[in-house]
Amino acid sequence: MSDPTSETSGRQGVDLLLLSASNYPALPIYPYAFVQVSAVAARHGLTTARLDLLRTPRTEWRSVLSAELERTDPRLIGIHLRQLDSIFIWNYAEADLPGAPQVRRNSYWPMHESEQLIKLLRELTDRPVMMGGFGFSTRPHALLERLRPDFGVVGEADEVLGRLDDVLAGRDLDGIANLAHRSGDGFRTNERVFLPPAGAPEYTEEILHDLLEFYGAERVLGPDPEVHVPVEVQRGCPYRCYFCTEPMVKGRRHQVRDPDVVMADIQFLADRGVTRIWLVCSEINIGRNDLLFDLAARMRGLNADRDRPVHWTCYLLPNPALERADIRLLLDSHFEPSWNQFGSYDDANLKRTRVPYRARHAVQAQVSWLEEEETYRLERGLPVPPRRLDMFLGNSYATPETVATTLRTVSDLRLAERFEDSLITRATRVFDLGEGLTGEPADTAYSVGPQGRLDAVDLLYPTFSYPPALVAALGDARTVDEFFAHVETTYLSRAHRSHLDWRAFLARYTGPAELTAWCARLVSTGEDASADVRAVHAQLVADGAAGLAERLLDTTATPGSETPGTLARTSVELIVATELPDVRRALARIGLPGYWDDRTGRTAYEVCAALADRFATTDEVIAAARDAAGSGDPAVPLLAVRYCLYDNNVVLRPDYTRVLFAS
Repeated sequence: MSDPTSETSGRQGVDLLLLSASNYPALPIYPYAFVQVSAVAARHGLTTARLDLLRTPRTEWRSVLSAELERTDPRLIGIHLRQLDSIFIWNYAEADLPGAPQVRRNSYWPMHESEQLIKLLRELTDRPVMMGGFGFSTRPHALLERLRPDFGVVGEADEVLGRLDDVLAGRDLDGIANLAHRSGDGFRTNERVFLPPAGAPEYTEEILHDLLEFYGAERVLGPDPEVHVPVEVQRGCPYRCYFCTEPMVKGRRHQVRDPDVVMADIQFLADRGVTRIWLVCSEINIGRNDLLFDLAARMRGLNADRDRPVHWTCYLLPNPALERADIRLLLDSHFEPSWNQFGSYDDANLKRTRVPYRARHAVQAQVSWLEEEETYRLERGLPVPPRRLDMFLGNSYATPETVATTLRTVSDLRLAERFEDSLITRATRVFDLGEGLTGEPADTAYSVGPQGRLDAVDLLYPTFSYPPALVAALGDARTVDEFFAHVETTYLSRAHRSHLDWRAFLARYTGPAELTAWCARLVSTGEDASADVRAVHAQLVADGAAGLAERLLDTTATPGSETPGTLARTSVELIVATELPDVRRALARIGLPGYWDDRTGRTAYEVCAALADRFATTDEVIAAARDAAGSGDPAVPLLAVRYCLYDNNVVLRPDYTRVLFAS
C-alpha cells in the first residue's frame, strides 16, 4: 500500500474509508454521518468510500474488509460510533420485560463491535484509525482509552478534514479543533468548537447509490416507501432536558441551515424518486414556529406539480403551540406528524425534567394533531393508521402523583380510546452531561455488560435508573415494569380489549347446563336492530339453546376472532338483560350505579377508581355483589359484575391503587 501521509495527487486510493459497526439492527439506518462526512471531505478536495457492516456476519469481516482495503487503499480509516447502546432498558434486561417490545436481549453492543473492528484492522493494515460519531462524542476520553484508535473527532469533522495532511503528518496536532490524538501514554483532546450545518448540498449520485443499496431501492423509491431520507435543517439545542445528550454533542446554540440549501438537497432527492424526507434537527421550532412555516410553504411549492408528493417530518415541540389552522396547512404540505414522547401530563414533573413545555402544551398538541390528521385523512379517502401513545412515565422524576395526574387527564379526555396501543419508557438511560449522573439515580442506577450487571456504574455500558419514587411505592423495579405494562394496555390505550376472549370468559364462569338454561330464556327476547343480536337469535333458532351454549363454550377457535368472539360477548349481554333489576342493584352496591345502562360512559380508569375507593381486591367486589342478591340467585348479577371487571381489565392491588389514584 502507498504511504498514508502522501500529499501528492497521483495516488489511486481514496483519502478516507468510512466504516460503521454500530447500526441498530432493530431499526437499521444508513449512517447520515456517511453523507455528511463525505460532503465535508469533498469540500476539502478529499475522496471517500463507505461500508456499513450491519449485514456482514462477523465471520466474514476479515475477507470483506480485506477486499475493501485492497479496493480503496485509504490514507485514513474513519469508524463511526453512532451510539453506545440502544438507550432502551428492554434490550439489556435480565429477562423479557412485561409490556416491552419483543427484542433480542443483550444482542446490541456497538462499542464492543467497534473494538473488535479496530483490532481486526490492526491485523489487516497499517493505515491509521480515527473514531468519531455522536456516540463517540458523548464519552470521548473514556472511549479513546478503551478503543485505542490513532485519532478521534469530537463533534464535527470539518476542521480535522480541512487539515488532514497535517493530521497524518503529525504537524501542529494541538492546533486542530475537535481533534483528539495520542499524547504520551494517553490522549489529548483539543479545543471543542460547534460548527454550523453545511452551507452547500450534501447529497450526490454516489451517496444516493450507496443509500439505495443499503435499504434496497423498493423501500426508498417504491409506491409505499418505508424509509425517510435525512436532510439536516438545524443543529444544536439551547434546552437542558435532563435525559438528552444533544446539546453536549451539537452545542447549546441552535444554528439554522440556509433553507435554500435544505431545499436543494430535497429537490435533488425528489427528482430521483425519494418521497419521504426526515428533517434532522433537535426540534424544528425552538422558540418560534417561523422555520417550520417557511419550510411548509416551500414544500407546498415543491409538491405543486408532482404526481407523487414528497412527504416530510421532523421533531416538533408542543410549545410554541400550533393553531388548528396551522396544523391543516402543515398537513396540506404533506407533513407527517412526527413521533413525540411526552414525559407526563403533570406540570410538577415536567418542570423537574427541564423540558420546554407544560402539560397544557402537550395535551393540546396531542389532541389537535390526532383530530386534524384523522379529519384530513378521512376527507381524502386515506386510511387512518393505527396509533400508539408513547410516554416517558418512567422518567427519573416520576412519582405516584405524576402517574395519577397523567392518567386522570387521559381519562378525562378519553384519549385511551384513540390509541390501539401504548408504550411507556420505564427507566432513564443515565449519562454524565458534565454535572454528574443525569436524573436522580440514587442507588437505583446500574450498568449492564454482555455478561450481565456490572459491579459498579460504568457509563461506557448501558446504564439505567428506574424512577426512585415509583420503585419505593411499588417495591422493586420488576413490579414497576409489571405496573406499566398494565397501564399501557388498560389506561393509555384500548389494547386490552383487542385480546379479550369472551368464549373463555363464559367457560370460566359458567357450564353447559347453566348456559343452556340461560340461552333458553333468550327465545322470548324481542327483536333488536343490532346485527350482533340478530346473529345470536339466528344461531339460537338454528341450533337450539343447547347448540348455542355448546358453540359459545367452544374455546378452540382463535381468541379474539371476530365472529365467535362477538357472538359470545353479545350473548353475555343478552343474558344479563334478562335480570336487569337485580343486575342494577348489584352494580350499585359495588359503587357503579347505572353502569350496565351506559357501559361506555365510564373509562377503564374511572371504573377502577370507583372500585378501588371501596375495595382492596376483586374478590371483595364479587362478595359485595353476591350479598346484594340476598336470598335470590346471584348467578346472572355476578356474571354482569365479572363482565365489568373483565371488560375494563380491573386489577385491584393496594400497591397499584396507591400509585394509580395518588393525590
